[in-house]
Amino acid sequence: EMERSQAQLVQAEKMAVVGRLAASIAHEINNPLQAIHNSMHLSLHKGLSEAKRFEYLEMAQSEVRRLIEIVQRMLNFYRPSRGDMLPADINEIVENVLALAHKRLQHSKVSVDISLASNLPFAPVVPDQIIQVFLNIVINAIEAMPAGGRLRLETLLSEDGKWVVIRFQDTGVGMSAEQVANLFEPFHTTKTDGTGLGLAISYGIVERHGGVIEASSQSGQGATFVVKLPVGRAGM
Repeated sequence: EMERSQAQLVQAEKMAVVGRLAASIAHEINNPLQAIHNSMHLSLHKGLSEAKRFEYLEMAQSEVRRLIEIVQRMLNFYRPSRGDMLPADINEIVENVLALAHKRLQHSKVSVDISLASNLPFAPVVPDQIIQVFLNIVINAIEAMPAGGRLRLETLLSEDGKWVVIRFQDTGVGMSAEQVANLFEPFHTTKTDGTGLGLAISYGIVERHGGVIEASSQSGQGATFVVKLPVGRAGM
């Protein structure tokens, strides 16, 4: 019963994350639809050479493929988690998160610096849950930079080789020492319209993965979130 309640809470928070991305998702779907419409319209012009008509149809086909990728990426994230631990490429998960948040980052004038360690060992995770954790951190960072800014994402292997480390660093408004101390407490929020559950649920997800999530910040000096996930055992 406890596990079922936790799963329902995680899914509810996932839908809340989706809500925070709704406007940018609509734009991301609308852009290829508009391109398809324009390409098809141009391809129907009388007197058009076959070569030009074929070019417009190819453009439309390319946008259809792009639209399928966008929808598939979203479906993979939205569907309820099966809870299966799988050996995962954390760099690939980071890239998926940035793809999901791409339009929101673009509209918010937030540039991204990304540094992904090569030959990073796989970590056993429930992929959509870790995507949820990372996406929550990224959206929080965006909302902490209302006038735009910079988000740096970095992956690395800890010196002892036991942890995959993911670091998120923003140039936002930052937090006070008191806010940082209470950050992962349920119903604690630094936003007037926040539920205060996002980071608490993220904390629980990372903890159930045997990992660690930490935050550091000072008012006016941005924030840094670090997630550590245990490296998979041989054969995992």
